[in-house]
Amino acid sequence: MESITLYYKEGASDKVYQANLESKGDGFIVTFAYGRRGSTLNTGAKTHSPVPYETAKDIFNKLIKDKTAKGYTPGEDGTPYQHTDTADEASGVHCQLLNPIEETHIPRYLNDARFCLQEKFDGH
Repeated sequence: MESITLYYKEGASDKVYQANLESKGDGFIVTFAYGRRGSTLNTGAKTHSPVPYETAKDIFNKLIKDKTAKGYTPGEDGTPYQHTDTADEASGVHCQLLNPIEETHIPRYLNDARFCLQEKFDGH
């Protein structure tokens, strides 16, 4: 009924995550598959017996939200642009949460073109 494939690519890591919301009997189930792209995927279910559509949809949406918060994207090549006309395209840039550093190292990072900062809007 509903399905999504999400991708995560950074360094040597190249993963895929698939989620499905399917009708079964009198209700719905949420299944998933994950693993390294191009290999046999591990499978499982978030609902082991059929549940009402609203419950299954909530589980499905939470699963997608959790995976995208971890860096998975619908685009196969990387993180999609946001708040622009190219919002559905992948930028190829993978964001990472900041790691704590010593205050004395701040000028080194601010003056190095290999590093950049971005304001966080989503709280993650």
